[in-house]
Amino acid sequence: MKELSLHLLDILGNSVRSGAREVRLSISETRRENRYQMVIQDNGKGMAPELLEEVFNPWVTSRRERRVGLGLSLFKQSAELCGGQLRLSSTPGVGTLVRATFEYIHLDRPVAGDIAGTLVMTMASAPQISFFYTHVTDEGRYAVSSEEVAEALEGVSLNNPAVMRAVEEMIRENLREIKAEMGRPLMVMPIDHRSF
Repeated sequence: MKELSLHLLDILGNSVRSGAREVRLSISETRRENRYQMVIQDNGKGMAPELLEEVFNPWVTSRRERRVGLGLSLFKQSAELCGGQLRLSSTPGVGTLVRATFEYIHLDRPVAGDIAGTLVMTMASAPQISFFYTHVTDEGRYAVSSEEVAEALEGVSLNNPAVMRAVEEMIRENLREIKAEMGRPLMVMPIDHRSF
């Protein structure tokens, strides 16, 4: 995947499907230490030990609608290609913790992508879940929760597209203040071979 936000969308989707009541996302990026880290923790149903042993096998999934589970294996491969690692721990009835670490300055590290949009879309699709998001950079720290957002909206649904855009922009503005990476993938222009 070309963006870390796409990996995040997949993992957050797993948390929602696991029946979690609370999901915590923490992103830490430091150029000084050359590290970009994403931690996703939920209190969902967790994984049985036999599934945990096979979870990085792309042909193993707990989903019923399709029998291929590429998300975690691709996320792990992406981290390892960038001098990092992915660690996963899970306990049935307690929840799951995913920790992915990348070298910040690595040629193959995917750009962050639209973290704000991914988070808001997930919050809007699962209003029954409490989401907590923390982002730390060398310049500062930003934190927000779905409860804070709901309180600020005073009963207005986050499913409203205009409201979603406003909340996404609020998160992006706070991320800009702490100089968080919010890159989008580079557009690759087709080569006109006739010009050679």
